[in-house]
Amino acid sequence: MSLAIRNASLFTGRPSRRLAWIITAVLLLLGTGTAAYAFWASTTSSNNAIAAADALSPGSKPSVTASNTSLTVTWANGTTVNGRPATGYTVARYSAATGGTAIPATGGCAGTVTTLTCTEQNVPGGTWYYTVTPAIALWTGAESPRSNGISSDATAPTASATVSPTPNAAGWNNTSPVTVTISADDGTSGSGVASITYAVDGGAQQTVNGAVATIPVTGDGTHTMSYFATDKVGNAGSAQSQTVRIDTQAPAAPAFTTVPAYVSQATVSGVTVSGTAEAGATVNLVARDGAGHSVPATATATLGSWSVKVDLTSLDQGTVTYSVTATDAAGNTGPARTATSAKDTVAPSPAAGVGVPTYVYTGNVLSVPVTGSAEAGSTVTVSAADTVGTTPVTGTATASGTGAWSLNLNLGTLGQGAITYTINVADPAGNTSSAVTASDTKDTVLSLKLNPLPTIFSGNVKNYPVSGTTDSGSTVNLTVTDSATGVPATASGSAWTTPALDLSSLRDTSISNPIVTVTVTATTSDAAGNTASVSATVTKDTAAPSVTGVVLTNGGPKQNSADKGDTLTITYSEALDPAKFCTSTSGATTFNGIATLSDNNLNDTLSFSTTDCTGLNIGNISLGGNYVSATATFGPNGNGSGGASTLTWNPTAKTFTIKLGNSANGSTLQNVTAGQPSYTPSSNLTDVAGNAAVPGLGTWGTSGF
Repeated sequence: MSLAIRNASLFTGRPSRRLAWIITAVLLLLGTGTAAYAFWASTTSSNNAIAAADALSPGSKPSVTASNTSLTVTWANGTTVNGRPATGYTVARYSAATGGTAIPATGGCAGTVTTLTCTEQNVPGGTWYYTVTPAIALWTGAESPRSNGISSDATAPTASATVSPTPNAAGWNNTSPVTVTISADDGTSGSGVASITYAVDGGAQQTVNGAVATIPVTGDGTHTMSYFATDKVGNAGSAQSQTVRIDTQAPAAPAFTTVPAYVSQATVSGVTVSGTAEAGATVNLVARDGAGHSVPATATATLGSWSVKVDLTSLDQGTVTYSVTATDAAGNTGPARTATSAKDTVAPSPAAGVGVPTYVYTGNVLSVPVTGSAEAGSTVTVSAADTVGTTPVTGTATASGTGAWSLNLNLGTLGQGAITYTINVADPAGNTSSAVTASDTKDTVLSLKLNPLPTIFSGNVKNYPVSGTTDSGSTVNLTVTDSATGVPATASGSAWTTPALDLSSLRDTSISNPIVTVTVTATTSDAAGNTASVSATVTKDTAAPSVTGVVLTNGGPKQNSADKGDTLTITYSEALDPAKFCTSTSGATTFNGIATLSDNNLNDTLSFSTTDCTGLNIGNISLGGNYVSATATFGPNGNGSGGASTLTWNPTAKTFTIKLGNSANGSTLQNVTAGQPSYTPSSNLTDVAGNAAVPGLGTWGTSGF
């Protein structure tokens, strides 16, 4: 306003007379509204200036670009008619191409924009039309035409894929190529689909403009296509995938691993056939007989293996042919493979002419013969059982071309008594006949026992008893080594006894060989053919143990005098039975006691007593010298001065040794002349065989304490 007034003063230099109508003219030009459409200005600087009218041109039609919900508006510079540039612009948007109410722009486009572009952020979803209105100071021009519509779009488009031809139920195509069509949609309020991007099997990404892309996929195998769509404002959808499975190759013919040679009574209702095929393939089997009857079966090759059970009851006897093919998951079916079985469900005839021995005895128990006849080529099974529940013994044989068969059974494990043989026949197909039976008796027990044999010694050598037990009624023959003739003995009940035997003719004992081993053997047999023999050995010892030495030895402090430590040793030709000289030894070989020397002129005697055993009596001992003038005892039971006398039996050295303990009482003599001692065993002393001890032969010289 001030600019117009200042310019108006240039008309005449007399502003006072023109002011009122200038103001009126300006008001008329501006009008009473809020928009200014024109103004005037002086065309010269002279005092007589001329005022010329000017007008602000309408804004130019803006262009708009979008990035999601951010819309950028760009327009050309606006000027007045006379070329004066606009100093600012206001931006508005409409929800329609025509009509509607202007909505002032926000964000970077709010208020007066002094540049030729601005960006409005977070624009609500929808299609928008923008205008710009130029202004100079307080004067504004006309609103521009509306821009083309542009969308504010925060949502990515959706995409989906279809496969042609349509895969089968397992998801496979058996032709190639396969076409994948990807379609995208940005919705009614979206900016529209700009492009579709895809990649096949991890390869390079490919972009197709537009909302539809058609992609061919070739080659057998499993392919993966990833894809997404992008709208016109740059929203990209999440990557998705489409699997394409192509298999144009038919599987190889399946292989058979199990095909029965025969179909029998036992298997006809569930014949198992198995094999291998392409993993996952469906195996179709058809079994046919020669008359054209057929039975189908289906299996899946799990991990490459398949197996079916098929009921062949409806098929005829004879050859059965199995035909098998494999169909993979894509529907490709490969060539067939065949195999055959023989169907035979007719049972063979039972075994005939079965023969078994009358007795199973010791001579055949390990190989009992069983014979008979059956269908040629059939398998004969024989089971032998006893009456006490022992596990039966079985054996098999194959009937020859003439039908004959035989086998041998080891029946050692079966019990005694009746044996029953059950015979079954199975033909090559496995069909079995009805059973036939046979029986006999097992008798392999022939009892023969020798009772314990007593030692042969001088007291029984001419009247030696032998006895034992065996089966009732059996005859026992007895032989004794070194005896030329067997001695018969007949059982009475189950016990038997031979006549008393005179064994004096057998090799006898001697001093150098005091013990001889004799063998007694008994034999017998029974009606079943069993034989039995039993042997035992016995010691023959008829030599009496004899004294081979009696020696006095000084062991004390005095020579030629009986005192502590002196010993008397008696030696035998063989060991004595300790139980005979001391009935309560309990295995002891040394006894403590009292040694007594009794005066007997020049041939004093020695005796020994003890409480360590019962009934000690070893015989009479003469010292062959005069050692005491009166009875003297050596041991702890006299005046208590201690030191028991001892009697020791040494079975290895075969000696009795008496050692004098402390002198207890009595009168002993000094400087005694050594003499010849002597000894007579007591009647109770014997060797282990029972032969009584004898004094022995000869003398042993002089000796003394």
